[in-house]
Amino acid sequence: MSVESYRLTIKESKRSDILKAALANFLAHGYTGAAMAEIAADADVSTATLYKNFASKEALFTAVATQAASSVHEDIGDIPQNSTAHEIFLRLLYGYYESQRTYRVNDLFRIVIAEAPTSPELTRNIYKILIEGRHRSVKSYLDVMVDRGLLRPHDTETGAHFAMGMVKELAVWPTLFMPDHKMPEDILDKVREGIDVYLARYGA
Repeated sequence: MSVESYRLTIKESKRSDILKAALANFLAHGYTGAAMAEIAADADVSTATLYKNFASKEALFTAVATQAASSVHEDIGDIPQNSTAHEIFLRLLYGYYESQRTYRVNDLFRIVIAEAPTSPELTRNIYKILIEGRHRSVKSYLDVMVDRGLLRPHDTETGAHFAMGMVKELAVWPTLFMPDHKMPEDILDKVREGIDVYLARYGA
């Protein structure tokens, strides 16, 4: 490994540690209560290193949200060519669920909602990253399915709202507004029923 490659690896490792520490601190203390010095200490980096990577707390929170959003934006080319529309939908939804769980997306949403009155610009930025970014990802999956002949040609912009709207009613909104909400044991069956509704309308 060259010196430059080693330095890059160390830099990426530090950035990863900072993001993990930041997520934990934002979840524990909220946006306003989280302190950059504490985040730096938890990440085992200096405050100067933290600010070298992220110029402000808003930039750091935005990076945390971006990581959460990008975790589900998988490479469309990785989808096996012989996948059915149902399998592709499940792949997308499993990725969606995993990002929600791993990166505590609903908890991040709660933080953003709490900050809306005092930090409207932050709220708008996070909306674009988490909501609009997720929508673009879903639309790209639908476009691939249309191109492969798995779905009839249709307005995938609207289709993305329709597809994810069903999932959000089942698995997102209840946990967003009721943190102690437990997913019903038959949630996967309900999600499959939602996929069937979409395919009944747009399936090839």
